[in-house]
Amino acid sequence: MRYVSLYLAAALVYAQPANVGGDVCGYRWYTHLAGVPDSTPTYDWVEISELTNPQYLTGLGDDNFAGPIILPFSFVYYWNSYNKIYVGSNGYIVFERGANVSSGAPPYFPTFPNPAAPNEWIGAYVSDLTFTDDAGAPIPRAKLVYGVDGNGRFVITWDSVPYWNGNTPGHWSGRNSFQIILDPNDSSITLQYKEITTGYHSSYSNGNFNVVGMENITGQSGLNIAAAWPVPFSEYVIKIWHPRTFACSVTDVQADWSLTPRGEGIFVIKNGVSPSLQAGVLNTGNQVVSNQVRSVLRVLGPGSGTTVIYADTIFIQPPFNPSASFVSTYTKPFNSNRSTPTSLATGSYRAIHMVTIMGGGDGFAGNNQYLSELVISDSLTTGPNRGAYILRYDDGIWDPANEEIGGVSFANGMVFVAPQDIEVEALSVDMLSEDAGTSNYPLALWVYNYDLASGAVGTQIDSVGIDVLDFGNGEVLANFTGQNNQTFTLRRYTVPLSSPLSLAGGQAIAVGFKVLSPSNAGTIGNFVVADESVPISRRGLEGIAGIWAPDRNLEGVDYAVGLVCRLSQSMSIRTASNGGSWNFTVFPNPSTEAPFIRFDLPHSGKVHVRIVDIAGQLVWQGDCQVPAGRYKFRIPVSLPAGTYFVGATYQGYTQGVRFVIAE
Repeated sequence: MRYVSLYLAAALVYAQPANVGGDVCGYRWYTHLAGVPDSTPTYDWVEISELTNPQYLTGLGDDNFAGPIILPFSFVYYWNSYNKIYVGSNGYIVFERGANVSSGAPPYFPTFPNPAAPNEWIGAYVSDLTFTDDAGAPIPRAKLVYGVDGNGRFVITWDSVPYWNGNTPGHWSGRNSFQIILDPNDSSITLQYKEITTGYHSSYSNGNFNVVGMENITGQSGLNIAAAWPVPFSEYVIKIWHPRTFACSVTDVQADWSLTPRGEGIFVIKNGVSPSLQAGVLNTGNQVVSNQVRSVLRVLGPGSGTTVIYADTIFIQPPFNPSASFVSTYTKPFNSNRSTPTSLATGSYRAIHMVTIMGGGDGFAGNNQYLSELVISDSLTTGPNRGAYILRYDDGIWDPANEEIGGVSFANGMVFVAPQDIEVEALSVDMLSEDAGTSNYPLALWVYNYDLASGAVGTQIDSVGIDVLDFGNGEVLANFTGQNNQTFTLRRYTVPLSSPLSLAGGQAIAVGFKVLSPSNAGTIGNFVVADESVPISRRGLEGIAGIWAPDRNLEGVDYAVGLVCRLSQSMSIRTASNGGSWNFTVFPNPSTEAPFIRFDLPHSGKVHVRIVDIAGQLVWQGDCQVPAGRYKFRIPVSLPAGTYFVGATYQGYTQGVRFVIAE
């Protein structure tokens, strides 16, 4: 799915693929029309019934990918061997590391080869396909099936998958069936097309609405087989032959990742546990590297600052063979104490991994550096959450001209990994809303288990929200003026969880969010904002119809949500110098039954509680003798659906909270 823009193409040629072609390394392709003896393939569609134990891949929706799928053999692609793939809804597979390929600005989809990410991938029919409709429901008959056929080949089939089309009911039309066949016997790749129909959005006729090809791990070599291939067509086959001998000699090392094997951001607690810093180096060429390889990790910042707060170097000794990988484990301590000479400030830092072949000879410098995000968090010293740590990847500054919003067309979210043992108390959210607007809607927030090994979003742990009537209660960060002179205010909200959540160091959760607007809403006046400034954590998510996947703009966006937490080894209640420093919360809010009230008191004492309805009528009141520390009790009355206010008075100070009983 994409946002349609006007585009005039210049000199685009629409034609079926050339019958024969190749790349500089020796790969060759032939269509069934080539007429070349021993090389021309014959169209022979592999039915699902011909597969041994066919598997149906779940999790594909609109503009996402799923996996990994473990191959039953090691498949040689260029000069590297792979045992897993990821499958994209838009008609492609990626080796080793998943990636989201979706249409962008005209000409929509890039052609092959391209050094920009992703690399090491095959596009069978890269187009704007979807497995789900506009409501997120699965489209009947659309499926992705994979398995091994009778010849030992691995077959991946997109079966009856339509195009996304915002001009049609359900936002889909047409049907497309095609497959990629990986043959371990000769490392060949076959692309078969049973039926490709019309149905794509009309604007795509002026751009690369479908692309076919592949490229190697650096994106320098590849096959540009087709772009803007005219439709419809059927019973078409392309066979790509692996070269017996490579015609290219490539010497190349790559900074494959830093901080984590997927290059994701990490948190460091000031005065806390020092992180173990690592980075990955990969020989992506087809030649042995006979010189030392230098692997350097530097941490710079905060933000765009150039101060180097950490640097360490590892040397990889030769020989460094093709396809070999090496993990650099840096031994220099990372001192996160605030009293260090560097006087580390809180915020986002750039962890830059750089590799160099000593003495020269690296054939491609474009992959010699990898940037990841390292965030240093310190405890708050003021406000109701003092003593707590805020774990967020965004920089806290939103630029309306250049940065995104989330949770509107579908759900978005972020993944958080505990840097050490923590207790999560609340969520932190930056949301923009139209002042006195009529198109503001509640914001839902969900917390899920998350499996770091597979990247899978698991079971829901908690759900909380921000009601429209509570929009004015956040901390004001900035004001903006809209196109029609509307006033929008950006506020930061602290949303308590239903109960604190304990996370061990290295354990992860996912936080998702969505504006609960009706499907027929013409405009939406509130959005969770996002950060697009470097560095990016690569922890973003998107969710459609309960299907969660890495965000389609994973390399370019961090959503302004975070965790409010405390260190598990010091879970004492924050102290206060007077009664005005105490606080209480109501959870869950909204609720379908009488909620809990939780107090944090510096000293034991009597608390007077009053509940009134939205008309100001007294519903319940009572006195509670509350011990020092954390204490909770359930409101002892049954409340009908509606909006209520609870006030609590302690040592002469009164605080109020609004809560909702839902139907």
